[in-house]
Amino acid sequence: MPEMVPRGSLKALPLPAEIPALSRTSQLLVLGDMDAVSHGLAEGTAGDRASDAYVGAVLGQVRISAGAFGPITRIRLAASSATARHHLDLVMRSANNVWSIRQGLDGADHALVEELEDLAAARLAPRNHKHAPRDAGLVVLLAQDHIYGPAVHQLRLLGVPTWVLQPGRYIAAELYKAATAVTVLSQGSQLEPGPLRVPEPCRLRMSGVSCSRAS
Repeated sequence: MPEMVPRGSLKALPLPAEIPALSRTSQLLVLGDMDAVSHGLAEGTAGDRASDAYVGAVLGQVRISAGAFGPITRIRLAASSATARHHLDLVMRSANNVWSIRQGLDGADHALVEELEDLAAARLAPRNHKHAPRDAGLVVLLAQDHIYGPAVHQLRLLGVPTWVLQPGRYIAAELYKAATAVTVLSQGSQLEPGPLRVPEPCRLRMSGVSCSRAS
């Protein structure tokens, strides 16, 4: 991920107690919905965008926080073509094969859903299958929309935890309930925690900026 702020100025988010430790052979994947980080805008919409500095700071905080669990195996950032054009400097400064750019309002969403579904298929594949990748141990998902709920729920049933990092002030109930843990990312330029809004009947226990589902 690109560096837009000094790495020493960013602090890792509190690690959720619900996420188990990773084994040495487990994959740690980071998936990010960049339309949501860039204030949820895509083709055909208009409004204020997040700055490159803010988006870069968010990505830096995500990388540092995910890295606290172990080496990151794969990073995929999905964006609409409009978001990619607006943050072209970030795209150009990123490593190869990090960004998935698609047209349409839901293009980025579907790109990440495909990634999640591929992980579920890999978990279901026979262990001795020649094309089966190493087992996924943790998914860190930067997103807030309901479209991710079914895939995240399936991964949870298969024993793959998903730590959702919420980039906006709202998170869909379907995603919140499916996630193993949810942490609210910063809302301001100084990466200060913002309020969490979840539709009823979800109930929350708050500990810092980390949220876990009430029993």
